[in-house]
Amino acid sequence: MNMIKKYLDLIIVAFFVLSLVMYDLTLQVLGELLHMMFEVLHNLFEWVELGTEEVVEYIFHVLDIGDIVEYLFATDRHGSQVVTFYILLTIAGYGFYRLWKTLPRLYEVIKQFVLEAWVRRKTQLQLYWLTLPLVHKVALVATAIGVAYLASFFVM
Repeated sequence: MNMIKKYLDLIIVAFFVLSLVMYDLTLQVLGELLHMMFEVLHNLFEWVELGTEEVVEYIFHVLDIGDIVEYLFATDRHGSQVVTFYILLTIAGYGFYRLWKTLPRLYEVIKQFVLEAWVRRKTQLQLYWLTLPLVHKVALVATAIGVAYLASFFVM
């Protein structure tokens, strides 16, 4: 676990570069994930909405205010649906409020993580480069150019 924590920034960069190289597969997987997420959210919403509506109808029945709602909205079902809608709208509003309050802190945490990772890796690479003899520096640059040249055949 400590090793994953130590190299988390490199793992994230590796996945990012891999997703850029295989962009068509990445877009397909993202599309499928979004579709699945919306399906799950829709089913979850329907489940919560049905449960809330049943609770509201039960409260109408227990408190015997169905006649009042029936007078105002002409049907029992419509009255409970209106109350359910406003309850769900209130819950969603509270959720968005909490998200709005959390996002700035989350942004600062991610920004600090990226800054620390950048400084740490940049320092490591500079120290590594400075410790290499000239022959190894030339070999490293030649290898990087060779890999980039060979990779250009696969990208086209």
